[in-house]
Amino acid sequence: MDSHYITVNSTKLHYVTGGKEDGPVCLLLHGFPQSWITWRNVIPYLEAHYKIIAVDLRGYGDSDKPEGIENYTNKIMAQDITEILAAQNVTTAYVVGHDRGARVARRLAYDHPELINRLALIEIMPMEYVYSLSAEEAAKKYWHWVFQVVPDLPETLISGKEEEYLKFLLSRGDGLFELLNSDGSWDKYLKSWKQPGAVKAALNDYRASYKFDLPEYQEKMKSADKLNIDTLLLWAENGNLSGLPVEDIWKKSINNVTGYELKNCGHYLLEETGEEVAQYILEFDK
Repeated sequence: MDSHYITVNSTKLHYVTGGKEDGPVCLLLHGFPQSWITWRNVIPYLEAHYKIIAVDLRGYGDSDKPEGIENYTNKIMAQDITEILAAQNVTTAYVVGHDRGARVARRLAYDHPELINRLALIEIMPMEYVYSLSAEEAAKKYWHWVFQVVPDLPETLISGKEEEYLKFLLSRGDGLFELLNSDGSWDKYLKSWKQPGAVKAALNDYRASYKFDLPEYQEKMKSADKLNIDTLLLWAENGNLSGLPVEDIWKKSINNVTGYELKNCGHYLLEETGEEVAQYILEFDK
């Protein structure tokens, strides 16, 4: 994969390209607390079919980590993506996002639907749904959505314990931490996580969603402002979405959805079952 940098709104962003140079574009957007390398087990199965663009979202990986909650809204992150696509002369793409990256993908679909010919959202529920859960429900699966929006306290508690916190987050899967350790990706994630401003940036990603993005999505829900892009939904049997009526909930905001639960894996299914994820992505584009 070839590395590139682009500066948008005084923020330097990192992304990589590879695959079939003259093929249709598949844009990959990672989640928290990772970087583009979360796709390393998926890309080998896609690169014969697509030109791959995999981004380090602002605040993550080798992209800049600007200060200020207002710099991490879904809207601003989606604007970043439009600049990257323009720099690569891309007018339409199959946009695939996992976790936080899927939230950026969703916002991109609202703001620039002309750029997206297919959309895939992996392991997420609508933001407005998550923040409507009871305290009991949130405590089981979405505790970090509450903890990480508290002002100042999270970074105070994480300071000096960055490695322990990251290990806890990336151990949510049967043998996942051992898998990350075995192929060297843990060291890369940890290096990025320990960069100056990285923890604060990731926390601000959640804070911006709660303060700025959530009210906008709640308004869209009230006005029945729905997406008309064909959308693939993937979730894990052992992830946060297991047992939920995923397709029914998403149909409230997207007209055309097709969903599948992947067996024997958890939230970080890209790491655990990359080939299967890739096959669903490919099949949906036929």
